[in-house]
Amino acid sequence: MGEQIVQELKECPEVRGIVTYDVAEDRIRVMKDQYQVPGSTRLRDILDDPAVKLVFVAAANHAHKDLTLQSLEAGKAVLCEKPIANTLADARLMVETAERLKLFFQIGFELRYSLLYMKIKEWIDAGLLGQVVNTHCLYTSCAYDKKAWRNTKREGGDTFGERISHYVDLTRWWVGSPVTEVYSACSPNVVPYTEVHDNYHTTYRFKNGAIGHISYYMNYPALFRGDPLVDNITDLQLGDGHKLRYIVVGTKGAAETDVFYRRIKRWQFSDSPDTMVSDWVENLTWSSKEDYFYYHNTTHQTYDVVRRVAQGLPPMTPARDAYETMRLCFSADEAANTGRAVRLAEHS
Repeated sequence: MGEQIVQELKECPEVRGIVTYDVAEDRIRVMKDQYQVPGSTRLRDILDDPAVKLVFVAAANHAHKDLTLQSLEAGKAVLCEKPIANTLADARLMVETAERLKLFFQIGFELRYSLLYMKIKEWIDAGLLGQVVNTHCLYTSCAYDKKAWRNTKREGGDTFGERISHYVDLTRWWVGSPVTEVYSACSPNVVPYTEVHDNYHTTYRFKNGAIGHISYYMNYPALFRGDPLVDNITDLQLGDGHKLRYIVVGTKGAAETDVFYRRIKRWQFSDSPDTMVSDWVENLTWSSKEDYFYYHNTTHQTYDVVRRVAQGLPPMTPARDAYETMRLCFSADEAANTGRAVRLAEHS
């Protein structure tokens, strides 16, 4: 992720210089040799430099808290990848620190910049779907490699924050109402070597009565060496078990997104003497060259964050809002581990 951000920053006209930090010297050498970007294994060398105004935290999840707090205390603006942290207490501390210091702090929920999901928000805001009352996300991916840090609770936390938090965040964004209750269940793992759950079936009840559901499987899709949300979609993935699909139902219409079929659909509801009528009224698609901007648009997120920091503007989405998404992720895990629904009023 850090390498991707460096490539994006090199295209930003507002950026006058880039420096990288990593605990591994070989990664610093790669950035210098491949991208002509200097780096250091000493974080203070970077944080003590007044020319550095903005820090992107793209480390393993367990390092988010320390890197973010040090950057904020050094007076830097920060974009931290999701999840905010591996515990809710750490996430709250990070958000409160940024608020106390009155510094720019945004979390990398880049799907709010992705054209596929922005189109659904556009339809909702235009009143074309009415009040959203149901959402369903089906997401499937192959297993992590055995050596991946995401397999461990210490480094990766739980699967919900690492992989599914994007889709909780989208649901909150579209429904526009606080969640009151979370129920979640996980069956026994199919992947024998991972410490985290490889499946979730999670339901959210919103204050306005809407229901959101997420089904996730990290096991059966055919092996794909890489993250299917980073590399462009290929014909090899279409039909091999990989799925990323959303159904959004409102009182006036419905919408459906499908990453692997490259399509967005909209239905419009009306009445007739015999039955409710549903008409399929829009069918949008995009080319393979546009994949990244439609479903994983870190590029425009990076450009927007740089612009906002340069102009002294606040984040597009406040970190406090992202913290609410993280509350839902930790609540889903608690519900799955205890077998009981979690009422959000009881958790801060």
